[in-house]
Parts: sequence; C-alpha cells; structure tokens
Amino acid sequence: MKILLLYTIAYIIWIYSVFAYEDNYEKVTQTNVIRNFYLTKRVVRVFLEISLRSNNSSNIRDFEYGIFFPTLVYSKVGYISSGISPLNLNIYTINCEEFNKTNNKHFSNLSEDIYVCKINIPELTKNLTTIYIEYYIGDPYKTLPDSIYINENQLVEFKDFQYFLTPYKVENEKTIIHFLLGTQIERFLPTSMKRQDTKLTYIPKNNTDIQTPESMLYVHFNLNNHLVIYKSVNRTIEVSHWGNVYIKEEYAGKNQAATHKGEFNRKEIMLLAGQGFARMRNPGSVLPQNTHICFQMDHILPYRAIGLEYYDKIGNISYSHASKVNSRYTLIQAEPRSPVMGGWNFDYVIEYNLPLENVVFYDYEKKTYMLNITLTPSAKGIYAENVTTHIRLPPGSSEIQFLLPKNRNIPSLKKQEDLSYYYGWLDIFKPRPVIIYSAHSMYIPEQHILNFKGQVYYQIKSEFLLKYKLFVIPGIIFISLLLFVLIRRLGNSNRKDKYV
Repeated sequence: MKILLLYTIAYIIWIYSVFAYEDNYEKVTQTNVIRNFYLTKRVVRVFLEISLRSNNSSNIRDFEYGIFFPTLVYSKVGYISSGISPLNLNIYTINCEEFNKTNNKHFSNLSEDIYVCKINIPELTKNLTTIYIEYYIGDPYKTLPDSIYINENQLVEFKDFQYFLTPYKVENEKTIIHFLLGTQIERFLPTSMKRQDTKLTYIPKNNTDIQTPESMLYVHFNLNNHLVIYKSVNRTIEVSHWGNVYIKEEYAGKNQAATHKGEFNRKEIMLLAGQGFARMRNPGSVLPQNTHICFQMDHILPYRAIGLEYYDKIGNISYSHASKVNSRYTLIQAEPRSPVMGGWNFDYVIEYNLPLENVVFYDYEKKTYMLNITLTPSAKGIYAENVTTHIRLPPGSSEIQFLLPKNRNIPSLKKQEDLSYYYGWLDIFKPRPVIIYSAHSMYIPEQHILNFKGQVYYQIKSEFLLKYKLFVIPGIIFISLLLFVLIRRLGNSNRKDKYV
C-alpha cells in the first residue's frame, strides 16, 4: 500500500511539472530572434540574439528560458554560454537535461529526442529583455565529394532547421549564415535566401512543419580547412607536495576532411607546405591555412609550464616548437611526423609540469589545500569527443571536495561520484585518491582555455606528511648509497690485480 501511495505521489508531481513547464511557454513572447551561423572554421559557432517580453502584468522573477536541441545536434554541442551582451556572455547559469516531449504539443511531430538547456534569467520585465546565447557545434560538416585531389577545393555540406526550434511564440525571426571572404557557394536551400557578399540571409514566413524535409536549412560550399577532431583525450593530473604538478594529455584523432584521390606524392605536399620538410622549416614560419591537410596542432599551456614533452608511439618528435607568448601563455606548435591527410588517424602525447605554488594554495585557518586547475585539454580550436581526466591527489588526502564551474558551459561535463585510488612508486603507506570527470563532447573557445577552471579542496594531516617525509627521504638516500656501493664492488671485481 505504501509503495502504491509513493508511486501515486511521484506521478502527480511529474504531471504537475509537465503542465507547469507547459504553462511557462505562455508567459513569454519572443518578439525578435536572430540566428547567426558562422561557417568559417572547422567548428560552427552559433550566436543567438533573442528579445523576450513578459505576457504577464508584472515582472517574472527567476525565469527559466529553454533553448532546445535535437539529440544529434546536442550530442555535438561542446560549449554554450549566455549573457546580457555580446561582450559579456557568461552571466546566466545553464543547466541541460533531456526533455520529455511525450505530452508536448510543440514537439510531438519530431521523431528525434529533444534536450533542453535551461537558462536562469533573474528577472524578466514587461519591457523587452534581450539575451545573447553562444554555442559551438563540433564535427558539423559532411564532405561532398568524399575524395579530392591535393590542389582541389574541399566542398562540404551543412544542415540545420530552417526555423528556430522553440515552443515559445515568435513574432519575428531572421537567420544569417556567415562565410569566409571568397567562399564559393555551390547550392543552398531554401532558394529564397538572399546572398550578400559573405553571407546568406533567410527570413521565414512561419514556424510550422518543422519535421518536413522542406524545412531544413542546407548549404553546400567550399571550406579549405582541415577537419581534425579528437576521438578521445585522456588527461592525467598528478599533484605532488614535493613542489610539482605533472600533467599528461594523450590524444587520438582523425582528419574528417576529404580523402586523397590518386597517388600519394610527397613532393606535392612539400610544395603546399612551403620551405621543405617540417624538420627543415624555420621556427615561426607560417603554415598554409587554405588546405584540408593538417600540418600542425596548436596547444595553449600556462605561462609557467616547464619540462615540455611531445611524442607519439614511436618516440620523441623533435621538430615541434614551443614559445612564450606575451607573458600570457606557452604555445606549443605540435607537428606530426607526416602531414595528416583526410581520413587519416593519428595520436600523440603532450606532457608538462607546473610549479606547485602556482596551482595549489593553503588556507591556514581551515587547514585546507585548494587545487585550482584548468579542466579542459590544451588543444586550440579543435573539437574533442570522449574526454576523460584523472586528478591524482597526494597520498593521505581526505575531506575531498571537487567543484565544477557553476555556469556549466560544457553540457556533457560530469564527475564520477565515487573516488578511485592509485598507487605510485613511493606511495607506501596510503594510495592516492583519484577524482575522475568526463565529457562526451567538448570544445573551448581560445580565450577561455586557461580560464575554465575547477577547484579541488582537500586536507592532509601534518603527522602523515612528517612520517611520509621521514621515511621517504632516508629511504632514497639509503637506496642511492646501496647502489653506489654495489656499482663500485662490481667494478672492483672486474679489475685484475697488478703486482709490482
């Protein structure tokens, strides 16, 4: 009987939440919606400008505005932010979840599942409130044709809904598609779009028949850019209270660009790259951007990064470059052993160290350490799938608390609730607690790479630290002395005695 009562209460709450959210759509009118698609890079940037008006006689406090994505698009959204102006886009808190469209009249004709990102607006007034939303879609193109010669233009397709997918009433809507200067547009739908210089503009007549093929936005154009994505990224962050934080990033990716037609010709690639082979190229030389072949991947590291290593399964790759940029960050130009053609897979590893004093801070009152660390891979301008990070804390860490950014800009970013444990070479008394978090889709705009940080709070008892150091330091000295004596004895045993 109790179980039946609990099920009844849960059902009533679910029904109330569904209809309450349905009623939420009637409270607001979108007076103007402007969608901007920037098809200028390997990742599509979408910028929305939405003017909202409350239909109530009074202001609405803590209003949750929803932006909706079909599953296919949502699975490729690597970053989303919202704010009060184009220059201040990280103000509102965003929470994304799967949307139940079973009893929803607005999306009942869509076959795909729907996800909603709820944007918390502190107050919605009777007058117009304009919000700005920015998100990035990874792996957005399909090459057509699939194979091209090395000097041919690469043609790609891009699709999206003609209409803004929303349950709120829309009075005016406009879609603008931006291209690079000189882009050759082969075909676009609907044909009523107006072309002007480097953009296409579309003003739909109504917001109906969302699911029909005629309602799809389609563009076939040339984009001479490599389409590298990372299929997996595994990161390890190991904290040592001996003064160092070690970071290792393992990348496995693929160039999704058009595959090479004809025979592979190294001379053609050399001519395209300019200045000969990579190992013969002068540091700082500019590599070509108007090609679908990938010649290098850039990485942005903290300015104090030291001990940089770049290698693959074969070994060290010596012709990459690293430099300090304007006292702001360290730039690694990681060049593969061979230029990555369309359809080729690749892998490599980047390692570096950070001084402990720059990332770990101690609160003497609370006797708590705080690790303030970048949460995302260091790769610049490349979309990544299946990103997993392991944070290994020092042995003896307790009272561990891990805080993600409150704005939740990466929708798929989740942390594992339970801790794992890892034994290092010198972890004799206790293992290292390991925090694990992951994301199936991740992209960070260049300006946010070093600023998207999380905090780990932990404590270590001073008695444990003292015992650990008193054991490890004499142990290292004793083992070193033992090895020295052993080597000397082996050397003496091989020497023949000489008598005078």
